Amino acid sequence: MNEKLLGARLQQDGKCSFRIFAPHIQQVKIKIQNQPNESYSLTPSQYGYHETTLEEIKPGALYSFVLDNGPAIPDPASSWQPEEQKNASAVVDHHFFDWGEDNFSGLPMSEMIIYEAHTGTFSPEKNFQGLISKLPHLSELGINTLQLMPIASFAGSQGWGYETTFPYAVHPPYGRPDELKELIKQCHLRDIAVILDVSFGSMIPVDALEPAYFPFFSSKYNVHNGRALNFDEEYSYGVREFYIQCALSWIRDYRVDGLRIKDADHIFDQTPIHFLEELATRVKNFARQNNRTCVLINGDKRNALRPVLPPEKGGYGLDALYNDNFYCALHSQLTGNHEGRFKDYVDPERMVSAMQYGFAYRGEISSHYLRKQGRNRSELNGCQFIAYSQGHEDNYGNESKCRIIENAGFEAAKLSAGATLLSPYVPMIFMGEEYGEKAPFHNFNDSQDGYCIDECCLNWMNIESDQGRALLALYRNLLKIRKEHPTIHEPCRSRCHVQEIAPGIILVFRNSTSADREYAAALFNFSKEDAENNIAQYLPERVWTTELYSASTTYAGKGSALPGILPQDGKVKIAGQSFALFLHSELVIRSEDISIR
Repeated sequence: MNEKLLGARLQQDGKCSFRIFAPHIQQVKIKIQNQPNESYSLTPSQYGYHETTLEEIKPGALYSFVLDNGPAIPDPASSWQPEEQKNASAVVDHHFFDWGEDNFSGLPMSEMIIYEAHTGTFSPEKNFQGLISKLPHLSELGINTLQLMPIASFAGSQGWGYETTFPYAVHPPYGRPDELKELIKQCHLRDIAVILDVSFGSMIPVDALEPAYFPFFSSKYNVHNGRALNFDEEYSYGVREFYIQCALSWIRDYRVDGLRIKDADHIFDQTPIHFLEELATRVKNFARQNNRTCVLINGDKRNALRPVLPPEKGGYGLDALYNDNFYCALHSQLTGNHEGRFKDYVDPERMVSAMQYGFAYRGEISSHYLRKQGRNRSELNGCQFIAYSQGHEDNYGNESKCRIIENAGFEAAKLSAGATLLSPYVPMIFMGEEYGEKAPFHNFNDSQDGYCIDECCLNWMNIESDQGRALLALYRNLLKIRKEHPTIHEPCRSRCHVQEIAPGIILVFRNSTSADREYAAALFNFSKEDAENNIAQYLPERVWTTELYSASTTYAGKGSALPGILPQDGKVKIAGQSFALFLHSELVIRSEDISIR
């Protein structure tokens, strides 16, 4: 089967190819809106595709398909659906945009510091231009990867975006295609990679497209938020190609640096080569041919190794997975929430396991799911886990708050930052957490009975509060340390040793690969009481210096200052819900160079 591109593809010579997958249709015609009395027949080709090439088609031209003399419909692979158009799509010229000096080629997972944002609530403008205006803030914070919640066209004008209707098209309220390209270009000029959140496991049907949907939906599988897609039944080859080309369109036409497949667990496929493996192969081939690094992130939270194992080990070849175990264990420890799936994390050992191995459950029986969870294998590298302390998905049912600072308070918010940003995994920050944003993030929509988008928008003036400035300073310093310190910089859990040295007290020792043996140790107090412990017995001898203490007055804390150098008896007293970072080097350190932290 060839790989001709679906949808409308405008060429530099003014010709435009049109292609649609409709194996159940005998005749397909196309209508161009400025030629109301004309229609053009598409030529049936192999495997149920219909295609043609027309001349003198201009960017923005509106077109519709007519299947077997039925009503005019938009293009399922439309690149642009103007808001006022219900039965037509617009041609997009992907050759015209001026990328200027954008020579950015992407980042490997091991280098990423991810910031997740929702376009409609991140800025007052609620669009791509608003995101551009906040890029200096992200650069100063230390972010090098922006992950956008879905920006493909979805049902309604506002929402989280997972109810995808036109998976190739930019959501009109956020901006036009060129405005998304400008956002990505401006990110790249600041050395910030861009990852898009996509939904490939289900699609919300559009009434006008009903004639084209025949092969798209599964007759065997169901999902809770739409109709399961057909990845392994009759005509599934065309559906698979539709979504693979969709992924490549975002990567090729918009220069996106990666995709996070949110609903990977809803991709049901019993064929010899799973859709995710085929997708990964095609994306990696494209990246290799164009000297780019393009990553694929698995949004499945079932502790499954297969999606991120290489094909030679029976996997699909994706790059990383969301570490939901880390989030749940941290959330349970900080908030005391033991309801629902959080009851699996009452035992503090789950936090230790999540910090050490990535998975909190490694083959044990889950009290919540009443089944074995995870696998007792340690094949994954640290850079294959994405660790986060808060996000949007736990707020899906609007029954809980996603903000740690609202759930557990200011000191807990700082503690969660330390646990995440000093972890041996790829860290992800949810928009606003860096300054203690308290706005909720409900599952809002257009319904008058639902939550309103305005109450979920970030309140940027909170940065100027005492707590906002202190928390932002902590995040900036943590990210600076993560970038500059060789031991903390590398997401490598095999050189990380985690142990609970007292109830609620976890010590994380990071081993160095460099010749100067620059070790690091982080002490976390998850209890609400001050605690004194002798940590020297767990660490290599010689000089350890205090690099950062979350309860210090520098970060609006009320804890007693820690000595600049760890005392010989190794005893350290840290405040409840706080953490301290200690660094060790074989280089000579003069006592007069060390201050009290």
